[in-house]
Amino acid sequence: MITIYHVPHSRSLRVIWLMEELREEYRIEPLAIPVPDEFRKVNPLGSVPTIDDDGIVMFESLAILQYITGRRIPASLTITTGPNPDPAAYAEHLQFLHFGEADLATPIGTIFRTRVLTDEQTNATIADQLGQLSKRLAFLDEHLADEREWVTGTKFTIADISIGYAFDLLDFTGVECELPARVAAYWRRLQERPAFRRAVEK
Repeated sequence: MITIYHVPHSRSLRVIWLMEELREEYRIEPLAIPVPDEFRKVNPLGSVPTIDDDGIVMFESLAILQYITGRRIPASLTITTGPNPDPAAYAEHLQFLHFGEADLATPIGTIFRTRVLTDEQTNATIADQLGQLSKRLAFLDEHLADEREWVTGTKFTIADISIGYAFDLLDFTGVECELPARVAAYWRRLQERPAFRRAVEK
């Protein structure tokens, strides 16, 4: 059974959400920030998420999503995309899987941490990251213009989990970036998924 080291509203939400989508058993080891020193025996970086899958220890949320779906192909076929038979669909899936972290969660986190660490509500770093975030949300809004239900089309995938966490982080941190209309509707669809609702309660 997978053990998930979890801090609410952190990237470990992605892993719990995936396990809820798969309806697979898992165990949560709750943590708080700062993490206790003994946790560094599990992960020397002290970061979450960290998982222990019967002795296989991993961190980095997107790597964990790919690992879990890769190890559980029969159960995961509905929420991941492989290179066959359509390389273009696989490329799109990977692009948006990483878009959720690199293009959305990272600038949101940078804005939040900059404000906490500097006690400044605006400076050059914050202004730059807000601009980058707005540009990327506009791109996502245009991508959804064909009225697709999920980011890669009709099929919900771990790319949606990746992006959905970024929206949860946006809400949690209170970063003042309004979602464009189609993106806001997409976020509502993600929030309506029973697995997401169960995950955020953990």
